[in-house]
Amino acid sequence: MFLDYSCSKEESESTSWMGKVHLKTTTNPYELTVTARHSGFYIICGSYAYGNYLCIPDLGISSELADFGDTFWNLERLMMNNPDLAETDAISITYALKAISPYLNI
Repeated sequence: MFLDYSCSKEESESTSWMGKVHLKTTTNPYELTVTARHSGFYIICGSYAYGNYLCIPDLGISSELADFGDTFWNLERLMMNNPDLAETDAISITYALKAISPYLNI
C-alpha cells in the first residue's frame, strides 16, 4: 500500500511538505519505507508487551512510541533519543506513522 501524506512543522502551513509511505507488510512487525524532503528511511515498527516501537536499522535508531497517531509524543521521543536525526526527518517519520495508523492492526 502506498500513501501520500502531508507534514508540517508546528502545524504551520508555511513550513509544510509532502511525503510518501509504502507499507510493505500487513502484519506486526510492520515494515515500511518513508520518503520526504529528499530523505528516505526503511522502518520496522510494531507493538510489544510494553507498548509500540520503531526501528530504523540503517541508522541504528530505535525508540518506544505512543499510539502511532500521536505525533506530539512520538516526535518528542524520537528527537530526545536520537539527537543526530534532523528535525524535519523526525517530523516526516512521525507523520508517516500517523498516516498509516488506521491500517495497522495494533
